[in-house]
Amino acid sequence: MSIENTPLDELQWKSPEWVNAFGLRTDNVLEYFSQSPFFDRTSNNQVLKMQNQFSDANYISRPYELLLIDLTKMRGTEFIISIVREPDFWVIRKQYRYSETRVKTLADFYIIGSSVYMAPSIHAILSSRLLSTSLNLKNAINLLQELPSFSPSKGHYYEFSKSDNESKDDKTEDSLKLPDSISNAFSNLLNLSLQKNSVRLDDMPDTGINEIALTKQQQQQQQQQQQQQQQQQQQQQQQQQQQQQQQQQQQQPSKSLLNPAVSSPPK
Repeated sequence: MSIENTPLDELQWKSPEWVNAFGLRTDNVLEYFSQSPFFDRTSNNQVLKMQNQFSDANYISRPYELLLIDLTKMRGTEFIISIVREPDFWVIRKQYRYSETRVKTLADFYIIGSSVYMAPSIHAILSSRLLSTSLNLKNAINLLQELPSFSPSKGHYYEFSKSDNESKDDKTEDSLKLPDSISNAFSNLLNLSLQKNSVRLDDMPDTGINEIALTKQQQQQQQQQQQQQQQQQQQQQQQQQQQQQQQQQQQQPSKSLLNPAVSSPPK
């Protein structure tokens, strides 16, 4: 692509020959900038240069403060030095002057060493950042769609990559554990959003815990309570049987005392 067709904010320009011949300082940096394709040939700077190039031979090397005085008397597009950090950094500002005190900034250019660049506009920066953000979000959504899994204990959940050192037994034990309420609520929210493209708070569980896992836990608790009740009943029955046996053993000696054995008389 030629220089004429290249956007200015994508262009870099420098002239080592000019710098070797005249040097680069604050008093001649605007003259160096006027050699670049960023310069506007219809600006007030060019008008003053054309008016004084024959009448004042030292116009190019005159102090920068005198140029500012001449520019404030004119109206239209002009170039000024906005920031100076010698010996190798300057910021050139293109602005439109309406009066001595009212101006409008059109663009900024910066010179680093001998290279001239155009500063990007805020619109270009925001557009680039938003485009990058949208692309990253799209890639993240595509990745999330491949992650959801289902198990009876967790329901729908997202399984992220883990270290290779973790064994399959650990993964099996983790899949049987009851998930935390916060992570499960997030899983349910993402699942509903992927299915319906919209989420209602009424569709979410109040506690944020998966209903299947909660029902299974309640059933296990009920079974444990029933087993404990059965064990208590068996223990009570055993105690009653032991008490009955003891009572029977106590009653047998008392009967032997009340009914002594009758011996037959001797013949």
